[in-house]
Amino acid sequence: MPYETPPTVAETVVERLKRQAAEVEKKIVEIDETIDERIELMYKSGELERPEKPTAADQLGWESPGHRTALRNMRNTDMIRVWYQYTPEIFEQELLTETIMQGVWVDVRKSEKFDSGFKDRMRVKKRQYVRYSGDLTLGFHPNVTKRLNETHGHALDELRKLANKRMQELGPTGKNEKGEEIRSYFDVFAEDFIYDEKKRNISEEYRKLIEEHNAMVPEEERISDAVTPKERATLYYGAGQAMWDAVSQNLADNEFTLMPGSLRELYVVMRNMDENKLQNYRDRDLDVKIPMVEFFIEQFKDEVLGVREATKNNLELFTWFVNKQGQSFIPFNALREDLKDWWEIIKSLLGRPKDSRVQPSIYPYLQDDRSGGNNSKVMQKLNEFRAERGLSRWTVDETPFARIGFTTGFAKQQKK
Repeated sequence: MPYETPPTVAETVVERLKRQAAEVEKKIVEIDETIDERIELMYKSGELERPEKPTAADQLGWESPGHRTALRNMRNTDMIRVWYQYTPEIFEQELLTETIMQGVWVDVRKSEKFDSGFKDRMRVKKRQYVRYSGDLTLGFHPNVTKRLNETHGHALDELRKLANKRMQELGPTGKNEKGEEIRSYFDVFAEDFIYDEKKRNISEEYRKLIEEHNAMVPEEERISDAVTPKERATLYYGAGQAMWDAVSQNLADNEFTLMPGSLRELYVVMRNMDENKLQNYRDRDLDVKIPMVEFFIEQFKDEVLGVREATKNNLELFTWFVNKQGQSFIPFNALREDLKDWWEIIKSLLGRPKDSRVQPSIYPYLQDDRSGGNNSKVMQKLNEFRAERGLSRWTVDETPFARIGFTTGFAKQQKK
């Protein structure tokens, strides 16, 4: 008779636990089979109250004032630290991260209780919707760029810079003051052009990035964005502008200067810049500030030359530069040579001669011109530029600044 080794104490315990686990699993199966019926009976009897399906107003977002107010009322990092420790995945909800006030994130960056990787991710996440808005206005789908960023981040950023530069040069619209069709950004989106002595094509480079990404990932993770340039102009650009209107309310004024340059220089950000935001750039380097001012002057110049309208936000900035505390924002003699005469025109049109803070112009101030304004030296110069483009003469009330309510009393008297 073969000898059998008696079971050890450990083996006995394991066998007993297995039997108990099997019994528990059996009971779980029995409960699962009847639980739906039992819960339904409890609802009918009133023992349980049936939960209502959440509506859009109950979800975390800008359409939920209660949630948004609670997040905006956070004044320290205590709750951030708790979430970071126990539920870090909550920060993947971009609306939540975006809505928390910038001051709290500044404190997070100063704190030693958060790792540097988290701080960097949150710096990007805080402004993720600015990035989405910028991508849409440039004709890129944010769901696609979000995935491309994971595999081709550097190449995508370079393409964004190129596209943003082209957008600033050409603008999104396709008609000038005469109603003539002009070559806008979306008209040349899929065409070759020379940039830095190299042939570039925004649409083609975008397509290649998508193909390279798809070659690296499983089939179910592949992406596509094959809409036409016209659809990008009518659908994407409009969606980007609408998104900006929604997200900008969650950005503090000082947050714009804390953005990385790739976000701060976006067309959608620059065209919506206003005095409150721009003041926070006072202490930034001149290589950041001077290109911003040049962009605003170019927008004014384009409107005068019948290319496209400047935004009211951008036009209102000039009253700050000329008559308020903005005179020292940059050394204005450092502007590009081709923009200096335009800057003199702006100062003459807006300058308040009785204000001690006003910046002087080589042209007499329009408000101090008793010729009626329309025959002033500055209007003659402005109309010379328009005549070179075959455009009609403007009166004072037709200048871009008239759209923001700025005109002269003398021009009004002449009209009478």
